[in-house]
Amino acid sequence: MTGHEVERRALLTPVLLLLLAERQGHGYELVQRLGAFGCGDADQAHVYRLLRGMESSGEVTSHWHASESGPARRVYAITQQGAMNLALWFVRLGELHSTLHLFLERYVQLEDVGGRAGRDGGGPRGGARPPDHAHRPDHMRRMRK
Repeated sequence: MTGHEVERRALLTPVLLLLLAERQGHGYELVQRLGAFGCGDADQAHVYRLLRGMESSGEVTSHWHASESGPARRVYAITQQGAMNLALWFVRLGELHSTLHLFLERYVQLEDVGGRAGRDGGGPRGGARPPDHAHRPDHMRRMRK
């Protein structure tokens, strides 16, 4: 598992709490709704394990809901404890957002990143040239303006 995948996986708990704060849902539906957060490829078994753990810790409750067109499904809903934990996640992620925003702003303000790193050997991987400014994603170019 790559570092990026580990980071996304770590965010599944607060995202699931947010989705359940918006409305209750069954496991498969929640996996589908994760797609809006770039987690559409989340492992279903991992999501179900998280939901069971969240239920054990009192963050969510579940009940079986009979369906006319298929098997009964376990429907999850956020609890008051889950709502309080979601609020804590909001604060923590807000702090992280500030740090990431500062990092991105400062990165785009670097002068000739590749040239300086190449001359003094201080660049990534012993002097390898980072991507030049012309190839930055659009949001990076917009931030620089």
